[in-house]
Amino acid sequence: MARQDEVKARVAKLIAGFEEYVQAYDDNPPFSAEQLRVHRKTVALRQQAGSVRAAVESSAFIESLYLTLRKWRIGQRRSKLVPLDDFKAALHAVLPTMEQLEWVAINGTGLPAGLTEQVWQLVYSLGVVENNAKIVAGTKTLHHLLPDLVPPMDRDYTRAFFGIPNPALGDYRQPGVFRDMYDHLAEVARQVRPERYVTGSGWRTSRTKILDNAVVAFWCIESGKIEAVPDDTVGGGSANKISFDVPGLPPAKDGGTSIFNVRHTHLPRVRALLEAARDACATQDFTPVESGRVGLDVVLYTPADLNPGDNANYVGGIADVLEHKGSREIDHLGDLGSVWLYRNDQQIKEITFREVEAMQIRYSVTVRELSSYGPGGLGYRRLQRRRRSIIDRPAETEAIS
Repeated sequence: MARQDEVKARVAKLIAGFEEYVQAYDDNPPFSAEQLRVHRKTVALRQQAGSVRAAVESSAFIESLYLTLRKWRIGQRRSKLVPLDDFKAALHAVLPTMEQLEWVAINGTGLPAGLTEQVWQLVYSLGVVENNAKIVAGTKTLHHLLPDLVPPMDRDYTRAFFGIPNPALGDYRQPGVFRDMYDHLAEVARQVRPERYVTGSGWRTSRTKILDNAVVAFWCIESGKIEAVPDDTVGGGSANKISFDVPGLPPAKDGGTSIFNVRHTHLPRVRALLEAARDACATQDFTPVESGRVGLDVVLYTPADLNPGDNANYVGGIADVLEHKGSREIDHLGDLGSVWLYRNDQQIKEITFREVEAMQIRYSVTVRELSSYGPGGLGYRRLQRRRRSIIDRPAETEAIS
């Protein structure tokens, strides 16, 4: 099979099992606690800075990023980091370009033309290493500055997943190699919306890190570095689920006037939720759940300390809006009144809610039909390491994504 055909097959498999691969990474992270610690510190400093300019002008952030790259084995194998002062100067040199891309996400809407080429030119012009191998060091650096746009790439996993010859990450083939990998990852992001899996805990630090986590887990499983073992207690999960994002805050159930009332202040939020659910139903293979058990997962993205509501009330409001409306007086909703994902919210047997700090207020909703087997009805794999696992490899290997 030609390489491109193999890559297309892997990408399709990654998309189909994305949630499982993300969980597999959590269960078997192949990197050290120290590598995670420095990464999370750098991520926190970037969030505190608020803007890419403030981050680049912060000595604490620059020093933390520099240490993170060293812990991530940049400068210890194929790439040699420039001295810290030169590192600072290199980031300042590309700051105007980074600012132009600061609010762009890899799977965003209305993306600028030629985005992949713009990102490549940024990676190529970033002078943080002394040699000509730009992709690994460049993407790992930019990942911490533009976390919604640039996934970290490495030799052990990203290169292997895409079937790229090892020398191609450092020679004249770099532009084509980068474009190929980035375009495929962008397509995965558009299909799976990795921001839904960002929790802020562990390695789930950004949408592009979630992409990377899934690729790493995929390759660990496919290459036999960790072994997928069917769990005998699980009878298989339901593929009947739907996920979508909604701008703004959710409608909140307050115990007073119905949120469907034409004069309720949250009625615009009700409309926004129903519109998002309607549009998702038109593009995703989902069948409203007539009588089965249902799981509801909500992630609220909001700037720190700017959530004015009660999260429990948000869940109640969302649950009410997405059920069948029955005999409610909702003529003012028009066609939106016929949108429903389950017959009655009493069918909901599992609920998860997370609040994640983000620049813009929005929330994501996942509704899934639960089977009658196993924990929560979710068919999943238990992952077991072989006796000699990936974490036992020699320390000199360039280690992290």
